[in-house]
Amino acid sequence: MSTALTDLITDDRVIIHKDVDTWQQAIAVVAEPLLADGSITIQYVKAMIEAVDRFGPYIVLSPHLVLAHARPDTGVKRQAMSVLTLKHPISFNHPENDPVDIVFCLAAVDADSHIQALKEFVAIAGDRPLQERLVAAGTVAEFQRILRREE
Repeated sequence: MSTALTDLITDDRVIIHKDVDTWQQAIAVVAEPLLADGSITIQYVKAMIEAVDRFGPYIVLSPHLVLAHARPDTGVKRQAMSVLTLKHPISFNHPENDPVDIVFCLAAVDADSHIQALKEFVAIAGDRPLQERLVAAGTVAEFQRILRREE
């Protein structure tokens, strides 16, 4: 299976304009598609939240954008990614990069096999106009076209 970000984020792994109140809810919601298709276990969701509780908001990698993840041995069954755009931005308590309006979830099976997806993610993290277009997307199809740069 390809490890390209655009192959890992299938239509059923895109959640558009969800309203959540807390960063914990954002992580739980972005993980729902991966739980539903068996890519991760509930332990992985708990591990992602516990990691932020323990180490702080290190998953807020750039302004407005999160990459939720935890160690592969905490409940990853297969490589996958999902994404959530927020109806209303929320705080992850990051001193510089709040508020967050787009949350990615990475389920990596090991330390190396997701490198291609991370390269593509880094390009998104450094491109706020692209992020704004992704957050404004009103449908999964529109989100995917923007993500794949097909417009």
